[in-house]
Amino acid sequence: MEQETTLGYNPRDSKINSIQVLRGIAALIVTIYHLKDVIREGDPFKKELDFLFNSGPAGVDLFFVISGFIMVYITRHTSGSVTGVGQFIIKRFIRIWPAYAVITVIYFVLQHRIAPDQAPLNELILSMVFIPASAEAPPFYGYATLPVGWSLNYEIYFYLVIAISLCFSKFRWYAFFILSGTTLILVPLAYGNFTLKPDHAVGYGSAYLNMITNPIICNFISGVIIGLIYYNGALSRAFSAFFSKKWLVATCIGLALWQYLSGFFGGLGPLQWGVGSALLFTSFIFHTKGRITRFPNWLVRLGDISFSIYLIHLPVMVAISYVFNKVGYPLYSSGTAMFFLSLSMTLIFSHISYEYLEIRLSNYLKSYFSFQKPAKISAGSKSELI
Repeated sequence: MEQETTLGYNPRDSKINSIQVLRGIAALIVTIYHLKDVIREGDPFKKELDFLFNSGPAGVDLFFVISGFIMVYITRHTSGSVTGVGQFIIKRFIRIWPAYAVITVIYFVLQHRIAPDQAPLNELILSMVFIPASAEAPPFYGYATLPVGWSLNYEIYFYLVIAISLCFSKFRWYAFFILSGTTLILVPLAYGNFTLKPDHAVGYGSAYLNMITNPIICNFISGVIIGLIYYNGALSRAFSAFFSKKWLVATCIGLALWQYLSGFFGGLGPLQWGVGSALLFTSFIFHTKGRITRFPNWLVRLGDISFSIYLIHLPVMVAISYVFNKVGYPLYSSGTAMFFLSLSMTLIFSHISYEYLEIRLSNYLKSYFSFQKPAKISAGSKSELI
């Protein structure tokens, strides 16, 4: 978002912080879901972590819903001019690509050292330009060099749809829903392949066409709808009044937690965890609207570094395991202690990645493209956090 935030409490940041809190939770869910695989059967905390963090898709769907909302938020005052659309595209690219590219290359080199035949260069190139590696296995379509990159392929495509929609100025959201309806409804119906289950999507022979017609994109759309309601005066007041009741919000959060822990319809997509994500986000964002809400600083900070956490946790885990095996201590490359070491190192390196890749490098690139005055870039200068 185009504003400064601090780790201290600021009433004006209440809405921003509420989003950051949910982003932090989503990142933690995905991270622990992946890292807990190093714990062997019978090791301490194995059953507990499997119970608490066995629904990794929940984090991804929540990320997508939040992204949809954020696009409404940051484009409210974006013009439909060539300059406005161009700046939107470049800013989004600067927000995502530098950190992703650096960490992907590091992971590629690491994987190539471990298993040279498992790190093809063509896959790296496709990953760098956000093109799915395969037309098979929806909704991942071959993953990416950095495995979590599969979700960023959808993210970047979503930004492109938003950019095209912005060209229609005040009719941008009509254009957005027409474009989305064409790829997600009309094309599948024309081929007799319509489904709302991302893992059941039928292919069209093209990896990219398969991806842009996958119903997992509906999670972004639900976030857009929530955002449009949030910034519509009458509807926003009605939703804020409805979700002002603490018992109702507690009920929504309770239902989302139940779905998450039970695994009930806990997969990816709008009819799976997408429902719980939209309900959780809607109740949370409207309940905190217009209210001074204090969140723990550490939880807000977790949200700030959530993108780096999402990117870096697998490289950290693989790197630590590689070091233990390389120096002759393979016994310590797995187990509960390895899990906690990987998690703690992930948080440490995510902080470093956030400061140097997401903040300093991003600010430098923005200065280069004249989006802000060239200035001395410091780790404390918080630019676009979302």
